[in-house]
Amino acid sequence: MGTLNPRVIEELRSLQTEGSSGFVAELIDLFTKEAVQHLSNLRAGVERRDATLVERSAHTLKGSSGNLGAEGLSRLAAQLQTLARTPDWDRIAALVGDLEREWVLVEADLRSERDRP
Repeated sequence: MGTLNPRVIEELRSLQTEGSSGFVAELIDLFTKEAVQHLSNLRAGVERRDATLVERSAHTLKGSSGNLGAEGLSRLAAQLQTLARTPDWDRIAALVGDLEREWVLVEADLRSERDRP
């Protein structure tokens, strides 16, 4: 669980009530689905040089990843959101690559956390 803040995950688990053990799994599933879409939007934004799309997708990914404790992913998304205002497309493309690499690690950790009893 190296990419996730364990305190955030435990806080989310503490919100589960008896009989709702799938709460964290549902959050992870929803986040994963949305994150994949935001990553696709980021790639499309870079390809089309659409700073607004990059900024919006990065902003949403920043917040949702922070809410699940994926702090490194959230920081990269925040940097990308700021950078989209420049726009320096070479740096933006490189940062999207960094974000995608971090996502692979986060997704694996989330999958492990989702399967945890």
